[in-house]
Amino acid sequence: MSHSRSFIALCVLVVVTGSSSAGALAQTIDPHQLYEQRCGGCHTPHAGDFVHESLIRSNGSIIGRKSGKELRAFLEAGHGKLSADEIEAMVAHLTSIQKSGRLFHKKCRICHERAVTLARRELILKDGNLIGRYSNRDMRQFLLGHGRLTADEVPTMVDVLKRQLKTLGK
Repeated sequence: MSHSRSFIALCVLVVVTGSSSAGALAQTIDPHQLYEQRCGGCHTPHAGDFVHESLIRSNGSIIGRKSGKELRAFLEAGHGKLSADEIEAMVAHLTSIQKSGRLFHKKCRICHERAVTLARRELILKDGNLIGRYSNRDMRQFLLGHGRLTADEVPTMVDVLKRQLKTLGK
């Protein structure tokens, strides 16, 4: 009797742990890694270049420049064979890149590597603020006098860099 209860408890634990892990998995998709592994082989190697070259914004949606198809619908129809969680992560990622207007590429890329590399190596989030990992400087203030950014561009850049940290898969 004791063995059967232990077996049942173990089965319940596996089911509960498995279902909570599935929910956590959706939150840990790294869209950079996903794009490079699943999309970059057929499209440009980096998502930023792909967005600039292949996607446009129309009526609040991201549309394929050549196909004229809405991105989410195109992916949901099977292009890329992504799961629902991966589609969600990819659409959010590509939309965010498109909304930023390639600001990092235009203003920062001349001196720095990709935004994702710079952010994940040099920056941290502390109480919701973007901080230099080693300098402990507030990046919002630092960027006001750095990188040829205007005061109007700083909030967009801070959002771009924060997103690199928030989308880091665990």
